[in-house]
Amino acid sequence: MKNVLLALAVILLVYTLSFLMVGFVRKRLGRKPSKIRHFLLGFCTGTVLLFVVGLVFVNIHYSADAEALAVLKSPEGTTVKTIDGGYFLDGPGEETALVFYPGAKVDAEAYLPLLQTLSSQGIDCFLLQMPLRFALLGIDAARPILDQYKYDKWLLAGHSMGGAAAANFAAANEGAVEGVVLLAAYPAKKLGASTSLLTIYGTEDKVLNRDSYENSKPNFPANAKEVVIKGGNHAQFGNYGEQSGDGTASISRKEQQTKTANAILEFAESVG
Repeated sequence: MKNVLLALAVILLVYTLSFLMVGFVRKRLGRKPSKIRHFLLGFCTGTVLLFVVGLVFVNIHYSADAEALAVLKSPEGTTVKTIDGGYFLDGPGEETALVFYPGAKVDAEAYLPLLQTLSSQGIDCFLLQMPLRFALLGIDAARPILDQYKYDKWLLAGHSMGGAAAANFAAANEGAVEGVVLLAAYPAKKLGASTSLLTIYGTEDKVLNRDSYENSKPNFPANAKEVVIKGGNHAQFGNYGEQSGDGTASISRKEQQTKTANAILEFAESVG
């Protein structure tokens, strides 16, 4: 909600400044004011400015670190293949697969270490690349994967905004997957009773809105499981460095991801 209000405030500010700027320029040029022309020029100027601001905003993002990118060249215990819309981490498992939605403004590759761990231990993973790095713009991105590949058990997972997108897909497509895994995220819509849910977050996470998380619990299925990682924060689910506004983790990224992977592996065993 805060992000929506902030976006609306920015849009209002840009258009207000655009109308004022057009009025100032026309006055300096001695042009006779015309309300219709003034409005059209102000609107067009504001739209162009918003486009430029938006372009700059989406290109400021969190990059995958060297450790994450190294998985592409030497994935231990699995094979990484480039597919339409992302990556396929094909490990020794044949029955269970997980489709992963990255967090907002984060390179998808930042989640390769976590997914490599899961894949090498029996859960094949599909890592999605989101339009403009915003998962809410690609909520249905899992559909082609689910249609093309055949597994006995499907899990959807996502981090932060990616978790919200994964939950939205699961809520709108009840029965499409057996379980949902949310990393520092919560469902905005009620999940079906047949969908199992695992939520994981760290005690030092300062990005996740805890009030919104608690308020979303009526959307949890009755069998939902919650795992709280002591000392973990928001950013360490991926390999992209520190995140603005986040807390300081008291455990390593490796430890947080290992605990996350173990929780997901245990959850996968219990689903279906």
